Amino acid sequence: MRQLDLLVAAPSDPAGFAGWGDVAFAQSLQRAFRSFGVATRLLFRDTYTTAPAPPPETALLVLRGKFRPLPAWLEQAPYQSLLLWQISWPLDVSRQELAAYDHLFVASAQDRQRLAYLSGRPTTVLLQATDFQQLGPPQAPCRGLLFVGNTRGVARPLVLAFARSGLPLTVIGAGWEVYGIRAERSSISNHELPDLYARSLAVLNDHHTAMRDFGYLNNRVFDVLACGVPVITDGAPGCPGELSPAVLVHGPKDDPQATLAAVHRCRDRVGLLQQLSRHVAGHHRFEHRAGEILQCCAGILNTGTSPGRG
Repeated sequence: MRQLDLLVAAPSDPAGFAGWGDVAFAQSLQRAFRSFGVATRLLFRDTYTTAPAPPPETALLVLRGKFRPLPAWLEQAPYQSLLLWQISWPLDVSRQELAAYDHLFVASAQDRQRLAYLSGRPTTVLLQATDFQQLGPPQAPCRGLLFVGNTRGVARPLVLAFARSGLPLTVIGAGWEVYGIRAERSSISNHELPDLYARSLAVLNDHHTAMRDFGYLNNRVFDVLACGVPVITDGAPGCPGELSPAVLVHGPKDDPQATLAAVHRCRDRVGLLQQLSRHVAGHHRFEHRAGEILQCCAGILNTGTSPGRG
């Protein structure tokens, strides 16, 4: 494979990229593939059907979130192999859609068997990942709790619980004024996040209901741990056990003060956060995921088959 095209749910206007997490995800994955000598190209939901044809020996990887490519386009696309990485919205896919691919990757060990059954295709667990890292010795937190994200037009119970608790919380994102929360900023670039995380006491994280119920751990967990900071999350679906000491689950009936006390206990464990940061760097970076995808592509080529297209 000489090139990999990555299809994302975001539209192609760069002015809107900051509002699409899958763009940052895909760009991180691009850098990882380039470290293996594989050229990459991003395709977007509004322009992918008119993009120039790929060169020979190109594979397609669909980062499947909220957007499904047109079946007719997928059937005729001149790719060496068709790959899908299910990273979120697991209930939006159908048997017919999944069967169009040569291989599926799924960011949930819990959901792998279901997607394999639906598709009839080889299916591999491939968790989400990070390219954040801890720079230098750990910093003493100079901020309180932090949440980065928009309201998405719905109440986000974890954020509301901590905002209403009176604990020091910084929110960055749009739409929060509806809930009486004053955001520090409405948006932030991805490259600013590692330093912001590193200076925070802990970072709040939540999941779409289907992601949580079907075992999809989002990449914010890996991002925050990579920076040497604890995560407060509404659930830890499929979280690798070795990371769990700094992944603090806060349920609907839990007391924010008690969870904050757990954060301080976590930070009091000398060396724990550094150890977990090193573990993430050694096992959960995008380079690791890219390497697994390349191994899979080599296996598909060695068999000489493309089951997704008959």
